[in-house]
Amino acid sequence: MVTKRLLVFVSLILAVLFHFLFYLNYYGPSISSLQGVLKYLLALGSAIIIVFLYFTTYWRADLKRSKLTVLFDILILWFFISLIRSMLEIRDLNGFILFIFNNYLALSCFPLFFFIVGTNPNYFHMTNKILFIYVLLAFIFSLPFIHFFELQLYLVYPLFFLILTIPLMRSAERILILIISITVIVVSLTNRAGILRILFSFCIVGVYFIMKKVHINKKLLYALVFIVLMIPLASLYLAIKGQSVFQIILGDDDTPYSQLNPYADTRTFLYYEVFQDLKTNDVLLFGKGFNAGYDSPSFHTYRREVVEVGFLQILMKTGIVGFILYFSVIVVGIFKSIGHSNNLFLKMLGFLLIGYIIMLFFENQLAYNLLNIIIWLVVGMCYSPVLRGLNDKEIGVLFHNSNKNN
Repeated sequence: MVTKRLLVFVSLILAVLFHFLFYLNYYGPSISSLQGVLKYLLALGSAIIIVFLYFTTYWRADLKRSKLTVLFDILILWFFISLIRSMLEIRDLNGFILFIFNNYLALSCFPLFFFIVGTNPNYFHMTNKILFIYVLLAFIFSLPFIHFFELQLYLVYPLFFLILTIPLMRSAERILILIISITVIVVSLTNRAGILRILFSFCIVGVYFIMKKVHINKKLLYALVFIVLMIPLASLYLAIKGQSVFQIILGDDDTPYSQLNPYADTRTFLYYEVFQDLKTNDVLLFGKGFNAGYDSPSFHTYRREVVEVGFLQILMKTGIVGFILYFSVIVVGIFKSIGHSNNLFLKMLGFLLIGYIIMLFFENQLAYNLLNIIIWLVVGMCYSPVLRGLNDKEIGVLFHNSNKNN
C-alpha cells in the first residue's frame, strides 16, 4: 500500500541521491553517464512527489488550521507565477529541457514544498535518520577522493544541520559528527561560506548548553533576534547608498580574484551588476522569472542565469514581492520557534534560520539541493505546534524513536 509516509521517504531519498550525484559529477571525478540530464530525473521525481503531497493531502491539519499557512500558500503561488512566466517565454523543446533539467532554474522552485514534511512530527525521526546515514556514507565515500577540491564539503552538506542534533545524539553518534566536522574543516578551509556554516552550527550548540543552565528572558531574545536580522537590511541600505559592506569589512583590495584567497571580495560586483540590470529593465518589483539572467560584464555575458548570492537570485527571479514573502515566512518561523517553543532544540532551529537569513545576502544560492531542502524542513519544524509543544525530554524521545502513524 502506498502511504503518505512512503511517498515522503521516496521523495527524500531521491533528493539525497540527486544531491550526491550532482556534486560528485561537479566537483569530483568526471563520469560520462552523469554528464547529461539523466541525473535530473531523480530531482524531478522528488519534486513531483512533494508537489503531489502538497495538493492532495491534509498537511494543514499538522498546523492545526493556523492562518499562517496562508502566508506560505501565497509564497508558493508567487513562485509558481514566476515559474509559469518563464515557461511561457520558452520557444523550443531544447530550451524547455534546459530550463526544467537544471537545479538552479526551474527545479530551484521546489525545495519550498519540503516545508510540509517539517510540519509533521511523524517524519521527524525518519528525516533525521536519513540525513545522518547519508552524511556518514557520503563521508566514507569521499575519503578516497579527498584531494578533489571541496568535493567532501558539498557531499556532506547536511552536516550543518546534524551538528545541531548533537545534544540529542548518543555518544558514538556525537563522536562521528565531530570527526566528520574536523575533517571537512581541515580539507575545505578555502570555502568560507561552508566553514562558516559549520562553525555557526557549533556556536548554536554552545548556546544550547548555556541556555540549559541560564534562563534568558523572552523579550531579550526577541530584541537580540531583531537586532541581528537588521544587519543584512542595514547592509542593503549601505549598498543602495553606494557603500559596500564587503569593502568596509575586507578593505579595498586590488589584487586579482582567487578562490584560494579567503579575504577576497567576491560579492560587491555581483550586487552592482544585478541591481544595474534590474533597474535598466524595470523589473525590480516583480523580477524576471525563474529563467532570469543578468548582464554581466565581469563574466563577459549578457545573460548569466546563476548568481552566487541567494538574495540576488530571489530578487532577480521573483522581485521585491517574492523576497518579502520568502523573508516573511522564514522570520515568522524564527519567532515561533524562539518565543513559543517548550524545548531548546526548536529554539536552536530558530537560531539556525537567523544564520541562514544573514548568509542569504552573500551566499546560500537557491537550488534543488540538500541545503535548501533542509532549510525548508527546518522552517516547517518551527511552524509545527506539536514539535514546539514538546519538552526537552519528549523531543529527545521522538528523535530516537519513530512514530509510524500516517
